[in-house]
Amino acid sequence: MGDKGGVKALLLQKVPALFVQGCVCHSIALCASNACTELPNSIEEVARRIYSYIMNSPKRLSEFAEFQKFTEVQPHKILHPSCTRWLSLEEVVKRILEQWPALTLYFTSAALEDGMATASEVLQELHNPITKMYFAFLSFILPAVNRLNLEFQATSLKIHRLHTSISSSFKGILSYFIKPEKLKNKDLTQISVSDPSSFISLGDIYRGAKTESIYLEHSAAIAKRDLEQFQIKTLNFDVTLSRQMLKRFLSNNLFSNLQLLEALDPVNVFQGKPKSLIPLAVKFPNIVDERVYEELNSEWRELTIGEIPALKDKRVSEPEKFWHAVSQERIGDSPRFPNLSNFMLNLMSLPHSSAAAERIFSLVTNIKTKNRSRLKTDTLNGLLHSKNLLQDVDCRTWQPTPKLIDKMNTKWVKSPAEVSQEVEDTQF
Repeated sequence: MGDKGGVKALLLQKVPALFVQGCVCHSIALCASNACTELPNSIEEVARRIYSYIMNSPKRLSEFAEFQKFTEVQPHKILHPSCTRWLSLEEVVKRILEQWPALTLYFTSAALEDGMATASEVLQELHNPITKMYFAFLSFILPAVNRLNLEFQATSLKIHRLHTSISSSFKGILSYFIKPEKLKNKDLTQISVSDPSSFISLGDIYRGAKTESIYLEHSAAIAKRDLEQFQIKTLNFDVTLSRQMLKRFLSNNLFSNLQLLEALDPVNVFQGKPKSLIPLAVKFPNIVDERVYEELNSEWRELTIGEIPALKDKRVSEPEKFWHAVSQERIGDSPRFPNLSNFMLNLMSLPHSSAAAERIFSLVTNIKTKNRSRLKTDTLNGLLHSKNLLQDVDCRTWQPTPKLIDKMNTKWVKSPAEVSQEVEDTQF
């Protein structure tokens, strides 16, 4: 993505009108990762130490299971904080909070019996209500980020929802620490997320119900200085997360482009939004020529204003089905919306993230193992297609269509002459 020597820069030299968009899932993960640096390192270190101490020893794991049974918590395993999996931290945090009573009792016993410094240090953190408040805060704030991440890991078309989803998530995060009057009727890109005068007072910033309940339970044991430090660091987390989202999504041309792509949504079509497709069309000169702008806009206005019976039941359908139905509309033998349907169907090829492509990398790794390392590319491609084809059906009852059988026979079945020639070549 570099502006000088990156692949993007080289492609822009060849295709000046190239539409450039980074992977939304990677960008969101980077936003959360940068925000987490505002919290004490000890929080992640505690999670790692708990995992290493218990899960690396079958004896300790068995002992911990007894404490789980005694405290009547679910017999779940402690999870490992991963540096590469985007959504792992949320699950790690939730699991530790779930197992907190069992962990506290277990490390109390371990500190007394084993006499190891690690057990004593972990126990000290478990007894510290501020540590538990940090975990509770993370269990509250991370789902807001991960929901957005999960939504755009889907393989179905989502690019028309990017603008709305990112705006909604960004505004939700701002509402935790920005004064309400600063958010009302304002362009999100014009809100200064780093201006202290826009912040709610430290004590009133929303950090989740669980964080608040832990504070009320242990308020007498929490030092004023520790509480203030916690409030400042969680505020810095919110500010950094907001600043990163602003930088990566809202403060460039991409965000306005994503807003234009909302025209793909059938709901917007029947609401007449936007009035004109030209601002979107000029972004993609390689798809639609300026000589057909008038026809394109006329077809758009006819679709948004006119009542077409065949499309009435498609108002809330997926964009793929809706625009396919539009492409099938006819006046006599001629397409009714040739320029519009072609333009929209082309736009739907734009990816909203690279998650779908990376999922294929994982499938290739599972298929092309050490024992099958000599698989040809055609064979591997066929296996991937077969797996995708059988994804939603029972492989025991599946029957190929006549078209598929014909295609297979054309490509793979050899004629008697070819077989005879192969036999002669082998004998020779």
